[in-house]
Amino acid sequence: MVTCSGCGALCSDDARLCPSCGRAIAIPDAPTLQSRGTTPRPAPAPVKSRPLQGAGFSPGTVLIERYRIVALLGRGGMGEVYRAEDLKLGNVVALKFLPASLQDDAVALAGLHAEVRNARQVSHPNVCRVYDIGEVSGQHFLTMEYIDGEDLASLLRRIGRLPPDKALETAHQICAGLAAAHDCGLLHRDLKPANIMLDGRGRVRITDFGLALSSEDATGRRETSGTPAYMAPEQIEKGEASVRSDIYSLGLVFYELFTGRLPYQANTPVEWRRAHLESSPRSPSSVVKDIDPAVESVILRCLQKDPAKRPSSVRQVAAAFPGGDPLAAALAAGETPSPEMVAASGETEGLRPLIAWLMLAAVIVSIAAVILVSAQTQLYRRVPLEKPPEALAEHARDILQSAGYSEPPADKSKTRWDNLETGAFVFWYRGSPGPLAAGNVFSDAPILGSVWTNDPPLDVSGMTLVSLNPLGRLTQLIAVPPQVEKPAGVAPAPDWAPLFSAAGLDPSKLSRAE
Repeated sequence: MVTCSGCGALCSDDARLCPSCGRAIAIPDAPTLQSRGTTPRPAPAPVKSRPLQGAGFSPGTVLIERYRIVALLGRGGMGEVYRAEDLKLGNVVALKFLPASLQDDAVALAGLHAEVRNARQVSHPNVCRVYDIGEVSGQHFLTMEYIDGEDLASLLRRIGRLPPDKALETAHQICAGLAAAHDCGLLHRDLKPANIMLDGRGRVRITDFGLALSSEDATGRRETSGTPAYMAPEQIEKGEASVRSDIYSLGLVFYELFTGRLPYQANTPVEWRRAHLESSPRSPSSVVKDIDPAVESVILRCLQKDPAKRPSSVRQVAAAFPGGDPLAAALAAGETPSPEMVAASGETEGLRPLIAWLMLAAVIVSIAAVILVSAQTQLYRRVPLEKPPEALAEHARDILQSAGYSEPPADKSKTRWDNLETGAFVFWYRGSPGPLAAGNVFSDAPILGSVWTNDPPLDVSGMTLVSLNPLGRLTQLIAVPPQVEKPAGVAPAPDWAPLFSAAGLDPSKLSRAE
């Protein structure tokens, strides 16, 4: 028996692929699926399974005067993982050791350093925290967060599939963790159930960034790395990795999460290659009858052969799931939403295009109708106006001059046609020796700050107000006299004739009264 390097499951010696996670079994005569360019490098010798008492470090052993070994958590082709107590900080951590056969392997050591370097860039509740690298007696290890739980692959082997509500909750958490990695410019390249842990409270942690690459480093790079059962077609065929290739792997994880099985069945790398490149996945509803149609749609979009047809970001995937709101989730977690998150959160909101266009057409028709019927609906258009406003303003000035107010005003406000008084329109004209500054909140002006008949008040010498009806007849004249008048003997009797004429009154029909 040999142990799978991906999930730790025991496999027969003649197995090429792990039946649990699909990773290639490391055997002497088989190449690994992590290669640089087109030349595969030989796989390390398999690590035989052995009981706990044969572990490299027994419980109670203290390493580098800091870590006390508590128990062996697992062993596989990629090394041993121990639970340990951090004596300096007083918390529990996990120590991941390279296998003895790879302690002097420069490539394996570089991969260990890369895993720490990459994982430390991501700080998110749904990503396993990696702390540092250490060495004891020539054995290299990394320290990381201890997760009291099990990986998703082991859980699915035990229970088949998660209940729909729990599967949806888990899917949202996986999206959140992978989106955080993508925000840091990292591509995971080996996303699968064996690299997703669930702690005792059911909270997700994405682990194993050993194959992760920055988006910049992945551009133009041809490197076939990952697990065949969870690799995107472009990864298998061309060695291309991108956000969308991670999304393809995410779709495979979700397929297994909601159905308990993978969409393809294969046993060799060649069969997996053919399945991903040529076969169409079975619809999840053909496996699980009661699956939510929205969930099925998201999964099938992630599994499109053409990367351009997949969602462009993990947040789009999360938003498409029932109850998906990555922006609200980020705010609830105390995070500052990125511009990309804000943009993605709005892509599925708003009206449907057909409804939006119908509403726009209705608004345009309504505006056109208002313009066409305005001549029949606005009252001032029905008032008989023999003279235009400009002529009425000129007539008001003539009245002022005929009454002896010949000094041209420094500021004037011409006409207001929207003031309705006692059922008729009034044209009024105000003059002032200085600027007219309105703003009385208790005035009758319809717009605060606009000059009106009583705003500003007529309390400055030289201010005038002339009111005319639409026919141009004088209805009101107010003129503020000087503050101080020099006595000039007996004042002459006022000449009322011009004003009576402007008002359309016949003086001969009037009688004087004391």
